[in-house]
Amino acid sequence: MANSSSATIVEVDLATYSKFNVKGVKWVNPDDHDEGTVPVTFNVNSDVTVPKFWSDANALTLLYDEIPMGFDSFRGSIGEGRIFIKTGKGITIKGPIHGGPREGQTFTGSGTWLQG
Repeated sequence: MANSSSATIVEVDLATYSKFNVKGVKWVNPDDHDEGTVPVTFNVNSDVTVPKFWSDANALTLLYDEIPMGFDSFRGSIGEGRIFIKTGKGITIKGPIHGGPREGQTFTGSGTWLQG
């Protein structure tokens, strides 16, 4: 992955999740970071329901070559205080979380990337 930025999963008031949002940023111009970033969101629909989880602000790593907007699939794992997601478009989201399953489990699903 050529580019790296931060992301956050925000806590919502539900006991379990099968849908959640990953909020991050992508570089406007990866070759010139002075041009800043724009917000991106991955609205996730998972194939399994897991106990409530969230991350600290900007604690997750978002790795990408490009983040095209629109539909994307994913596979990954969650548990033991970590999350790892790899999308069909080659984007990786990973890092520490609070809550979630005590033991690791795999999950798959799909979502939509939005900018702004």
